[in-house]
Amino acid sequence: MINKMREMAPTIMIIIIVTFVGGTIFLDWGMNASSGRNRSASAGKINGKEIPLSTFDYQVNAERQRLQEGGQNVHPSQYRMIPQQVWDREVERSLVTAAFKKLQLGASADEVFDHIKRNPLPGIDTVSVFTTNGVFDTSKYEQFLNSAENYTHYPWLREIERHAQTIAVPYTKLETLLGTMANPSKAEVEYMHTQENQKVVFEYARINSAVFNVDTNEITDDKIKAYYTANKDSFMEPEMADLYFVKFSKEPTAADEKFYYNEMVDMKKRILSSKDSLSVSFANDARIESDDPGSGENGGELGWFGRGAMVPEFDSVAFSIPVGTISDPVKSNFGYHLIFVEAKEVKDGKEQVKAKHILRKITATVETIDLLSEKADSLRGLILDKGIHEASKMLTGFTFDSTGYFRKGEVIPKAGYISGVGQFVFGNEDQNVSERMENDESFFIFVLKNKLKKGVAPLDVVQDRIKGILKDSIQLAMADSYANDLRARVSDGGSLLPLKDTVTNKATTSVTDTVAIGSYIPGIGYQSKAAAVAAVLSPGKISKVFKQGEAFYIVKTLWKNAPSKIDWQSDEGKQLAATTLQYGKQKVLGEWSVNLKNQAKIQSNLDKFYLD
Repeated sequence: MINKMREMAPTIMIIIIVTFVGGTIFLDWGMNASSGRNRSASAGKINGKEIPLSTFDYQVNAERQRLQEGGQNVHPSQYRMIPQQVWDREVERSLVTAAFKKLQLGASADEVFDHIKRNPLPGIDTVSVFTTNGVFDTSKYEQFLNSAENYTHYPWLREIERHAQTIAVPYTKLETLLGTMANPSKAEVEYMHTQENQKVVFEYARINSAVFNVDTNEITDDKIKAYYTANKDSFMEPEMADLYFVKFSKEPTAADEKFYYNEMVDMKKRILSSKDSLSVSFANDARIESDDPGSGENGGELGWFGRGAMVPEFDSVAFSIPVGTISDPVKSNFGYHLIFVEAKEVKDGKEQVKAKHILRKITATVETIDLLSEKADSLRGLILDKGIHEASKMLTGFTFDSTGYFRKGEVIPKAGYISGVGQFVFGNEDQNVSERMENDESFFIFVLKNKLKKGVAPLDVVQDRIKGILKDSIQLAMADSYANDLRARVSDGGSLLPLKDTVTNKATTSVTDTVAIGSYIPGIGYQSKAAAVAAVLSPGKISKVFKQGEAFYIVKTLWKNAPSKIDWQSDEGKQLAATTLQYGKQKVLGEWSVNLKNQAKIQSNLDKFYLD
């Protein structure tokens, strides 16, 4: 059995992910975890219960390690989101389990067993130990669950049992309990029936407010100040900072380019001198050396292609060198290529080539990176000695700029994600000049320009935002006026299609296919107001101007049907009622969950410890 159960390793991993990552369950606090943080610190409180930072940190690190599995490239922003995601799951788990206890929604041993039996784990139906003639055998699965020995041998089975006992079964009971409040009325069922079965065809004119040009001279300093004074509460902000920064881009130099060219020349010599055939030797090197992941793992194979299929530099060489030869290094915007032409033919009057290639991307070499880092360190020393403005005049080869104000926890404007900047800005009161920092593209030195405490942001910080708000308001007014002028030009019976403005694109027009009013309509969206308006108009009638999102619409109904009456005793009627009931249950459960969280006392300290 133990050997056979090794086949379940992938399934076990799924179980762990579903139980601890994808679902709401969270490992109980009190696990042994090592962390460089203060072990007595708290990640926060949930209804008075402290969440130790050490164990919270353990879960954050586990999640981050999981992201790295499979060798995939993970954007730094995903790592930044993990602490909040872990916190949100723990809040949900804590509140829900407390609610289950209060409502006395427990689970007996029989209920737990029945749940696990009726809900086989994802992927378990493909494990040979549970199949007969390749088909999942429920009797074998049940026999496995009935063996007390298996709960000792396979600890993950205990975790699944615990999840069923504390989460899954109580949640099912809660769903049943709340479901009694979700019985839909006939009107609700009829509404859903109408959304799916009321069909319309209509013309529409769409006036997009974003197209209208606003004279910025209209947005005066007095208007900006007046808006700020009247709406100060809307400009409450957390801690904010503005930074100077210098950036040294990790761009390859001419020396780097020459290095890669020579490397490709040496690679060609090595392939030609190999004892293997040219094709085999080229393929072996491609698998090891090529920076093209698509073809590299297949020995550089590109297959057959015609003229124009590749970038011009590549295309020109591939079609000019003889079959059975390797090109000299060919430079394109992708880097340097070695091209091995395997065959050529003319098919349907068109020349084709079958080839392999090895790509070497041109990036900054270690020597260049080292020189850049030394230059950045030198500039940092000058900044500490003479200040950012004087120091920036004494060296070259970098970009000098400022970020503008950004909030605590946001990605750094104009710089992107750089580990350590958040701690430098918001976690250190004594340091005004950062250490040398870097991401994949550049080295950075940051200098604190200004920092604002939590509160109402000053006018000079938010004036650009206010300009945008006032501009949007003016655009909406202009679009509304323009739409009403268009409406006045069309009488009932006339077409909306001639209203299209092909010069400024202020007005676009179209006619729909036959669509259900609750369905997706290209160019308009789902459950749109435009479709609903078309459904209540008589054919041939034109609507007044109405607003939907940031656009204004005029609609003319061309055709509509009368949805059939519901036969409540038919299978279709019963199915419609059941579907409406399910939507109702989801709504009630969602409202219950939101209400549970709104009534809770939740204090998060994440912004003190996870600044990057």
